[in-house]
Amino acid sequence: MNYTYQYAGESYTILLEQQPDHTWSATINGQSYTASQAPQESGGWLLSIDNVTYTVYCAARDDQRFVQLGSQNFTLTAPSPAAQRRRLDSHAGDLAAQMPGQITSIAVNTGDIVERGQTLLVLEAMKMEIRIRAPQSGQIKRLLVQVGQVVERGQMLIEFEASSPEHLRHFD
Repeated sequence: MNYTYQYAGESYTILLEQQPDHTWSATINGQSYTASQAPQESGGWLLSIDNVTYTVYCAARDDQRFVQLGSQNFTLTAPSPAAQRRRLDSHAGDLAAQMPGQITSIAVNTGDIVERGQTLLVLEAMKMEIRIRAPQSGQIKRLLVQVGQVVERGQMLIEFEASSPEHLRHFD
């Protein structure tokens, strides 16, 4: 799962990946952490980050997320849909989910060279199979999802780099 939030004028990108042992790998702006969580009867969460434990409470209103981590309070702001579209447009080769759903298969690996129209992964949404295809020839820079993962609309699925024009030229 990939999230972006604004806090104190800075942008934070958070990548969460569940591990086989039910812990989470969390990468925040390139810094990696190991985390685990357990729900509390009070409605909060017991959150352990790199073996330091916190009690966390969260609430949301519109595009704001209110987080109380121990004795500290944070207000995070999710980018507006227009800002998300601009961010997605600036990563024209990257592929995002057009609707919420579940990843049912992945046909490529990081580093693979793909052709325009090639199926990269399949997303199941509202009982439909949606094939996510390469928009042009290029290379898979990074897979951001795994089979079985539930994704949100706009969530980045694959970092994709289009082939440069020199690679697309055909010589006779």
